[in-house]
Amino acid sequence: MGIEYLTAETEPGRAALAEVMEHSYTASWEGIPPEWARVRLADGVPVAFILVDPDRQMEFPQGDLRYAFICDVATREDRRHEGHFRGLMEDTFERLYTAGHCLVITHGRYPLYRRFGFDVFTHHSGIFVTPEQVERALGAGPSPADKDLLVVEERGRFQEGLLLVSDIKAKSPEQYPEVLRAAAALARERARTRILFEHPAAPSYGSRYPMYHSPDTPFAALARACGAQFVLQGADPEGGTIPDADWIKVLDATTLIREVLLCRQPVLRPLPAAAVSLDTDAGLVAFYSTAGGVSVSAQLQLGMQRVPWPSAALAQLVTGYQPIDAICATHDAPLPANARELLGTLLPPCWRFSRNESWVYSS
Repeated sequence: MGIEYLTAETEPGRAALAEVMEHSYTASWEGIPPEWARVRLADGVPVAFILVDPDRQMEFPQGDLRYAFICDVATREDRRHEGHFRGLMEDTFERLYTAGHCLVITHGRYPLYRRFGFDVFTHHSGIFVTPEQVERALGAGPSPADKDLLVVEERGRFQEGLLLVSDIKAKSPEQYPEVLRAAAALARERARTRILFEHPAAPSYGSRYPMYHSPDTPFAALARACGAQFVLQGADPEGGTIPDADWIKVLDATTLIREVLLCRQPVLRPLPAAAVSLDTDAGLVAFYSTAGGVSVSAQLQLGMQRVPWPSAALAQLVTGYQPIDAICATHDAPLPANARELLGTLLPPCWRFSRNESWVYSS
């Protein structure tokens, strides 16, 4: 079978992209660089497409980390089970690696993405409250201007009776009662019986991922005082109610660690001495630290311990998904005590969030 690729940089590429979409589903490539809107052809027939945004950002304390996001990928219905999805994904990983990308993220179903080395890295956080609960605790009747404190989503097949507040714009905690009263008033106005605050804010489908030190915020505490239900859960789809998740994959382990360490918060206490290399499916990354600092290399140094480690564990570590001990246990990837202490100090846990679709959308 003859395989070739076209991009949206040319008219034949754009025509091939439209043809695959006609036989799978239509996706917008607005804002996608044309060289990253690619079509796989088998014996001259367009069989699969992929759309990649190569320049998205993930927040860290001292700067943002760039990642590539796979926005859409599909095989035409009459050419499935021929290996085109895998071939297109592997070609994309190779192109991203060659272009200097160390990290790729996507959104979708776990049977598709776990087999490519992706893993989850976000949590779901939601505050569920009714207008009656807010009004009982705080009273009713905000001014119309108070509705500007809410970011309310309008599009989508939402759960019946749900008002979805995807973010709040309060400038200080003193405005939190007004935020809750405004949401209750808007729910009344629109005949909604339940309010869901995605709080802390959950970016939808690969937009910039903020980092938080805790999901237990003063706003959440006030909402709980009104009788709200605060729900926090890991975004692992096998253990939840939806098969979809946001997924992350490491393409270059050494480059990722170097870039993340440039973006991390300075470590104010002496680092533990350690010399260890993690031998991952995304390359080898060697750490050598003394009290004065740490060096990172792609080369194994003389006498350094070499530990097999999955790149999925590395992805969860750098994004803060779990503490280092939990990651070692989850992935059955033990490390020496001094290496665990070093990595836990350099890359402490934090919180990143994504949308729980089962909370938001009707089936």
